[in-house]
Amino acid sequence: MTTPLDHYFQIVDSAHIAGSALDALADIFTEDAVVTHSGEMARGWGEIIDLHRAHAANWAEVALHWTTAPPEAGGSLSGRWRQEGQDPLGRACRGSGGIKVALAPDGRISRLHLTLTDGSDRARVIIAKHLEVWMIVDPGERAEAMEGIYTEHVRFMEPDNVFVGRDALNDYVDAVQRKAPHLGGRVVVHSQNRNYIHWVGSFAFSGAMTVVGSEVLRLNGDLIDEVVVFGSDGTSL
Repeated sequence: MTTPLDHYFQIVDSAHIAGSALDALADIFTEDAVVTHSGEMARGWGEIIDLHRAHAANWAEVALHWTTAPPEAGGSLSGRWRQEGQDPLGRACRGSGGIKVALAPDGRISRLHLTLTDGSDRARVIIAKHLEVWMIVDPGERAEAMEGIYTEHVRFMEPDNVFVGRDALNDYVDAVQRKAPHLGGRVVVHSQNRNYIHWVGSFAFSGAMTVVGSEVLRLNGDLIDEVVVFGSDGTSL
């Protein structure tokens, strides 16, 4: 039986043959669908298609594989995905993770959550896990996810505040979500230099607020030990 999740992967898999194939995503998503993909977020057909086009542009050649689990109660679907290929510069690359979707009564996808948990681009995997934390609403679930990406005494530095420790950062994320819910976001560019990752992003919040800025992540192994946030003018937020 072919599920909406299979249809999704079939469309994404055909994007390297014809970029216009991604237009068909509008047929399987509801008009106001929400997609979280590798730490990024998109809402509605236009943003969802643009997000997938940006990801497809990172691959010159790609083989996509996926497995889907039997439908869960309420019609939700889940599965695993992986892909291998080459980037536009001819370098070998790979990525893998999980996926969950919720379906509307008409069978179209209303929410899709795709995680990037492993890949050849270590920095992008870490950024994805970092951003995933900020999308989790439940504090308990968020605390568990934090153990997999932050050190116990992680430092999160903004211009007026410094939060030390996972518990303090968890409380701060909760406060940010209540004050300005996250409505969308994209990772524009990223790079890594030894134990440091620098990335630039653009994020939308309720109240028509858009934040463009960057962060420097200092790593301890595969965990983030320090986050320094910068605004678009180069000053610390």
